[in-house]
Amino acid sequence: MENSEKTEVVLFACGSFNSITNMHLRLLELDKDYMNGIGRYTVVKGIISLVGDAYKKKGLIPAHHQVIMAELATQNSKWVEVDTRESLQKEWIETVKVLRHHKEKLKASNCDHQQKSPSLGRKWTEQRQDSDQKESPRAKDERCAKGPSAV
Repeated sequence: MENSEKTEVVLFACGSFNSITNMHLRLLELDKDYMNGIGRYTVVKGIISLVGDAYKKKGLIPAHHQVIMAELATQNSKWVEVDTRESLQKEWIETVKVLRHHKEKLKASNCDHQQKSPSLGRKWTEQRQDSDQKESPRAKDERCAKGPSAV
């Protein structure tokens, strides 16, 4: 199966990550390997979304510290990055709302890879540019119409 026939997938890891560990990152890698190994999917991005202080979990490290630690942990990754939107909210928001937000952002940016968005970031743009150089114009048009899937 060619890449143009595969469904593009974005992996999400949402939660408190109190604090982020190598195993959190390893789980994303294992998920990516599994999804890519099935043969029907291509994982194009991993997003870590940390809860904010309003989550009020006992012993939760302040959100800004969580974000800094997660950004340091992912700084060398070519496909995983940290999104700060959820951690900056004044009230706790349900995970399904976080996922809906990202789904809309991904749909909006799917055909405009040059535009850099704070929640999608540099890595997304660079990876999309690399894959765009490898696909035919027809495949790109079909991909833009379909958009990436969120898992």
